[in-house]
Parts: sequence; structure tokens; C-alpha cells
Amino acid sequence: MRHVCITALLLLGTATPALAQTDSDSQIWLTASASTEVTKGVELNLETVLRFGSDADGLYEGEYGGDLAFAVGDGVKLSAGYLRVPQYSRAGVTAIEDRARQAVSFGVGEFAGGKLSARVRMEERWRNTGTDTGFRLRPRLSWVRPFTPKGKTALVISHESFIELNDADWGQSAGYDRMRTFIGVVTPLIEGVKVEGGYLNQWGLKRDGDPASVDHVLSMSLAYSF
Repeated sequence: MRHVCITALLLLGTATPALAQTDSDSQIWLTASASTEVTKGVELNLETVLRFGSDADGLYEGEYGGDLAFAVGDGVKLSAGYLRVPQYSRAGVTAIEDRARQAVSFGVGEFAGGKLSARVRMEERWRNTGTDTGFRLRPRLSWVRPFTPKGKTALVISHESFIELNDADWGQSAGYDRMRTFIGVVTPLIEGVKVEGGYLNQWGLKRDGDPASVDHVLSMSLAYSF
């Protein structure tokens, strides 16, 4: 347990600068996903995400799409997919983003009784408010540790960075944009269904004249595999 606490502190410590920010928001993120193996070594994943915030007075963003993942051996997966991402403000659509994405996922090893895994995702983004293509890199590190040696309920800690690689006329600016740090619990409900819930801290850096921000998020997700 001492190792668990140390790991949590190390990962959550990356979000501590956010505590000094004054521009903050309380949010709820809801995710539903489904996955199935369409053929040996090829998996289809579908996902819907709804994000609600106090500043937006309700729903402010949705994500709808999916990807195909290909197992290439030694625990490595390659995936490619597409998302439609409408943005809202007080029940009105303010922008629509189309997003292509590719990723590589792989195991890193074991640490403090849990398993470390990594994902590096590349995104190409287009919005109806501009004509440029925005490129973004999203590396993520996750750690999962069951509460008991043979248990299926586990502690989950993850950290993800958002690095914008170029400027785009619809608002993207090159540089380190934000980070997300999550701590929660994942557990099976019934066969093929898992639920995950916890706290997510999203820290946005001060850039291009915009103030730094911190979002305190209750994150809940339901995953179905068949």
C-alpha cells in the first residue's frame, strides 16, 4: 500500500500547479464504449463521450466515433479511427470538429504491484470555423493495480499530455496545451461490462493571452465487450 500511495502522489503531483489558478470549472464527463473482435487480431471500438460544465451551463462537448485496432504482437496494438466532435454553449452548437486519429499502445512492465501501459496518439483536426489542419500529439501513461491479488476491481491512475504541433486558423497554437491526470476505480458489473469512475484534473496552460485553467471533473465510463 505504501507503494500505491507514493505512485499516486507522483502522478497527481503533476497537476499541483493547477491549484494556484483562479479560472476553474466543475464538470461531469460520461463515456459509453463498445468493442468486439471482427476477426482474429482486429478489434472494432465505438465510443460516445458527453461533457458537461458549470461555465457552459450544461453540455459543452460531445465525441462520437470509433477506430479499428490491430494486434501486431508482444502486446502492441496499432489503431486508426475517426471522431465527430461538436461543441456547444447553452444548448447551441458553436463549432464542429472532425478528427482523424492513429495510435500505438503497448505494455511498459510492472511497478508496485500494478501494470504500466502507454499509448501515443496522433490526431489530425479540422473545424468548420477554419480551413487549416491541426496536428496534435497525445502521449498517455496508465497504471492499474488490483486491490487484491486475484481481484478484478482495481485502482487506475493515468496521466496524459496534449501537445499541439502547429498553428491553425481556427484557434490551435503550437506548444504544450494541457494535461489530464486521473485517479479512479474500475470494476466489472456483469460479464462483458465494466464501469470506471473517479476524479480527473485537467490543467490548461496559460497561452496566447488566455488565462490558465483547471477543470475538476467527475469522470464515469461504461465499457461493453462482446
